[in-house]
Amino acid sequence: MARKSIDLPERFLFTTEYVVLYSDVNVANHLAADRIPSIAIEAQLRFIIALGYEHATAFEEAGLIMAHSEISYLTETDYGDRLEIDVTACNFTTKSFDLVFRLRNLSKGTETARLKNTMLFFDYTTKSVCPVPASFKAKVANM
Repeated sequence: MARKSIDLPERFLFTTEYVVLYSDVNVANHLAADRIPSIAIEAQLRFIIALGYEHATAFEEAGLIMAHSEISYLTETDYGDRLEIDVTACNFTTKSFDLVFRLRNLSKGTETARLKNTMLFFDYTTKSVCPVPASFKAKVANM
């Protein structure tokens, strides 16, 4: 099977740091594969707060849900390593957009992982996907 890669955007809109916790490592004593999505979701929360929202899961009168996710695991990361996580929102359609993440290990000078999550706005009252709010797109464009 051919290896898929996640293309990075020309620029990222937001950057945050994360220190790998003991609860993030596995029995081989390195960052567990199942922790990378959780670390990305923490960065997603910080990105949305930086856009000016108080809540990361329900804003713009809708909820934000993930429809698809892809991860490229690139290098090993250990307990205590400092990660820099770059985040951007891109590839907007009427009802979706992508959040792209790049995790870089500042302690080792390597890239740890890349993620791409396709996100949807969801109206929990009508139980349906709704259009990406124009005000959300405007905040992203102005970041």
